[in-house]
Amino acid sequence: MRLSTNLFYQRAQDSLTSSQSRLDKVQLQLTKQTRILSPADDPIGNSQVLALDEKLAQNAQFDRNSVTLENNLRREESVLSNMVDFIQRARTLAVNAGNGSLSEDNRESIALELRNIEQAMFDLANAQDESGEYIFAGFQNRIQPMEYNDASRSYSYRSDDGQRNIQLSPSLYLPAGDPGSKVFGTLSKRLDVEFTAGQGFVDELKASNIDDLDTYWDSANPDTQSATVQITAGNNFQVVNAGGATLASGTYTPGMEIEFEGISIKTSEDMGVGDQIDLNIGEPVSRNILTQIGDLAASLEGSADNTPEYFREEIASSLTAFDEAISSLTNTQGKVGARLNVLENTKLSNADLEIVNKKARADISDVDYSTAVTDLIKNETIYSAAQQVFTRVSRLSLFDYL
Repeated sequence: MRLSTNLFYQRAQDSLTSSQSRLDKVQLQLTKQTRILSPADDPIGNSQVLALDEKLAQNAQFDRNSVTLENNLRREESVLSNMVDFIQRARTLAVNAGNGSLSEDNRESIALELRNIEQAMFDLANAQDESGEYIFAGFQNRIQPMEYNDASRSYSYRSDDGQRNIQLSPSLYLPAGDPGSKVFGTLSKRLDVEFTAGQGFVDELKASNIDDLDTYWDSANPDTQSATVQITAGNNFQVVNAGGATLASGTYTPGMEIEFEGISIKTSEDMGVGDQIDLNIGEPVSRNILTQIGDLAASLEGSADNTPEYFREEIASSLTAFDEAISSLTNTQGKVGARLNVLENTKLSNADLEIVNKKARADISDVDYSTAVTDLIKNETIYSAAQQVFTRVSRLSLFDYL
């Protein structure tokens, strides 16, 4: 067989190039630690690796989300705990303020501490995270949720009721916080009553049922906005409104508690036949916990100018509101704790899935080092031999055999 010089060198080059390509491929597999360098190496395996890479990237995002969520929940949990402590202290002060032996100076001192608690609660209600976002502001987390109105001397929540959710798994979303409207929003309604006669016969006045009082006041009849408690002959009592309608009646005992339309009046021992109490009933005023603390402090600050019944009424209202606030805050704490438990379990589940996915990916694409090193040595030997053979054969000449 006769070979041209050009064909001889072409075949030698093809052989060396093929050997070099196999050697480069093995070296690249070892360098990149994968046996699939292109989809052509293993089309099915390559598609499985891409799917697993996507799941691993998704899982990594869930891990980052879980860190953000845990920070938010831990921060909210701390703020709520401090709020509960402050309100419990305010409740203790309210109970102490009801002590009849306290002097005006004593009540002023209690009011001063309540003002400090009021300011502390205002700061907590407007607490921010490390990025400056308000944690109780719902979706509008760049807007201060609680503000004070100088004219009405009350606080109001001015954000929304939204809850931002953070994804922890393909189907699990957990709230990253709670809006202030649910945490420290409207908790109670103040009984707004103005006595026009007989105030001295009242030892205690309170709203025994705010829902009944709302219904009563909201009726279209303006006569419902005033009432008179009368003690009639035979030691009977009767409560009538401005239109003469009877709201309550029965046998009267000095010092008894008379209830009607959600209002409770505890009469004094001095009240007897012929005496009466006249009062105008205003619309029940909604209050949140900050406003309630401020109103209690204000009533104690002006205790010298008000009758004992006035600030006792405010104390009674405050105790009810404080109990409601503590209940609301502890319920929210429970929800935050439940989310933290779910978060912890989800993190463990995601970690397990990550291990499984990484193992599956390794089984499909990772290079077998013992096989790859063997192939590397073999292909190095083949390539070296091809070079040596070409060198020796290329030197052959017919003149060597003449």
